[in-house]
Amino acid sequence: MSRSRAAARARWARGLPALLALALPPGLAWAETPMDRHLPVALTQTAPPLDPLDPAWDAAPATTIGLFPQATAPDGPGGAVLDLEARLLWGDGRLALRLAWPDATADLVDTRATHRFADAAAVQLAPAAPTLPYVGMGEPGRPVAIWLWRAGGGAEGLSAQGFGSLTNDPGSQPEAKARRTATGWALVLRGPFSPEVAALAVAAWNGSEDGRAGRKRLSAWRRLESPGAEAGGDLSAEAETAGDPARGEQLFARHGCGACHGPDASQGPKLTHAGGIHWPGYLRRAIAEPEAFRVPGFTAVMPALPLSREDTDDLVAYLMSLR
Repeated sequence: MSRSRAAARARWARGLPALLALALPPGLAWAETPMDRHLPVALTQTAPPLDPLDPAWDAAPATTIGLFPQATAPDGPGGAVLDLEARLLWGDGRLALRLAWPDATADLVDTRATHRFADAAAVQLAPAAPTLPYVGMGEPGRPVAIWLWRAGGGAEGLSAQGFGSLTNDPGSQPEAKARRTATGWALVLRGPFSPEVAALAVAAWNGSEDGRAGRKRLSAWRRLESPGAEAGGDLSAEAETAGDPARGEQLFARHGCGACHGPDASQGPKLTHAGGIHWPGYLRRAIAEPEAFRVPGFTAVMPALPLSREDTDDLVAYLMSLR
């Protein structure tokens, strides 16, 4: 693309929200594309507290993270986006996360009742790299660490590198302490931490919704930012999105993508919340290499479409608008 054309597209893109506000029907607008998904990490001189009600947590910046129903998995929970508050402290070689989210009922582990499920939460940690692994438990050859907590059952350290690869990781066992609040749960997960960790994602299961496996809500990756440390990595290429969402929507329809990925489709993973769960870099790779990412429960193989780089960028911009 020439510099003059790139500059013209940039000027046009800056005016896109106002143009769409005039052109679209009342109540309908493109969702804002988040360009800076980060999480601030506050430093402490001692080990971060394990109690979620400890006053030391007041010194950690609070970030609201949207957890989206996992529509990519068959029989997902559906429902609304769950807003979770996260605070992070790092000290004495350990990272602690205080997570707080609404949940009307406390569903605890009960080994005598296999038809009921416990509330749960998990934090997934990704190592520093130019690209992020797939947010659904990593990719083959690109493992992620997972801290999993179940209400009434404690926490465990796990690792995974793709669907069906979840294993115990004795070297990264976290500590956990949870308390019920007036509106739901407040949980602290604390474990060993290295500045080589670049990003994390969060998931939550609601036992009252029969939450287990893919019946969860999850966030996109969040880049870690800590003063005086090289946390977060250089993920600028992953965050880049310079396409035209309006043209991307036209391409989505022209190539029949909705037949497999629409809200009522059953042949491929739904993309209802693609912009809330994924980064632009992952969406570009998934379009260019459809065989690299296979979601369990779906047998259809996505064809490699004859797309130009501009087409791909426009499709990604449209998908990032879906929340």
